[in-house]
Amino acid sequence: MTSRSRFVGALAAAAAAAAFPRPVRAQTRKPLTVGYVPSTLFAPLFVAAERGYLQEAGFDATLQPITAGADSMSLVAQGQIDLAGAALSAAFYNAVNRGLEVKFVASTGYQPRSGRPSALLVREDLYAAGTRLGELKGKKIGWIGNTGAASAYYVARILRPVGLRLTDIEAVNVANPDQEVALERRAVDAVFTSSPFTELFVDKKLARIAGAPPPGIAASGIFFGPTLLGNPDAAASLMNAFRKAAADITGEGYYAAANLAASAKYTRQTVELIRAAPRYDFKPDLRIDQGTLEDMQREFLADGILTYKTPLNEVRLVARF
Repeated sequence: MTSRSRFVGALAAAAAAAAFPRPVRAQTRKPLTVGYVPSTLFAPLFVAAERGYLQEAGFDATLQPITAGADSMSLVAQGQIDLAGAALSAAFYNAVNRGLEVKFVASTGYQPRSGRPSALLVREDLYAAGTRLGELKGKKIGWIGNTGAASAYYVARILRPVGLRLTDIEAVNVANPDQEVALERRAVDAVFTSSPFTELFVDKKLARIAGAPPPGIAASGIFFGPTLLGNPDAAASLMNAFRKAAADITGEGYYAAANLAASAKYTRQTVELIRAAPRYDFKPDLRIDQGTLEDMQREFLADGILTYKTPLNEVRLVARF
């Protein structure tokens, strides 16, 4: 073949590729199953899906809600879902300790410097009678999940300054939507909940905020399973898409119409409610909150929630892409 023939052939191939860019890209996209807890804590996942960042990274993503983050650990480790937007929990540490293939790869919503979207609220009548954090010993406190949930850790952090531990209170598993009835019927003395229920219970005079997790910590994040952990290039592309979305919602970008619509779609809350409610903070690089990762494990070991003896190190818990 002459040089001219090769040149003409190359031009023809380039023209053909340019003429059909979308079908070619679509054929090469990888399927991706994302489990997520319906909370604005995971807004980077929602924005990445709705604004096309996952498609640009080469993925055809399916997002499916999960009831509790702890439930997702076995699903991720067994490859039934590729990744989860969920919270750190005893279930995660136990899964790693058992040798299951699941890693923590990013922190999402940080407790904000201003506002209290997540809080511990004391029932209205008890608060009016003088019950504060220091008087909660022996009291029933409701939160979503069991004693190994992220909510339990946040309660532990709130109680720590007044000298109380999780072993000093009675934990009751009450999902956020059911906490209203529990407060009305006086089935619990306090609840740990998150926005919009925090504001709802205060507005209805069912409870008052007694404490909140320390600002600047994050117990929520993203977990990868064996499919992504075994493909570093795909994992890195996916994390870049999530970081692009996180950068979009940092600062006032959180309130952009497209970003609010994405969160509303996946949390099944109204745009107006999300706009009005206190918000979480997001880091553009989705950096891991190493302090919380380590402190939660220490807390759960001290309280007997985790029963293995030697703390798991970062190498076993974390993967960075």
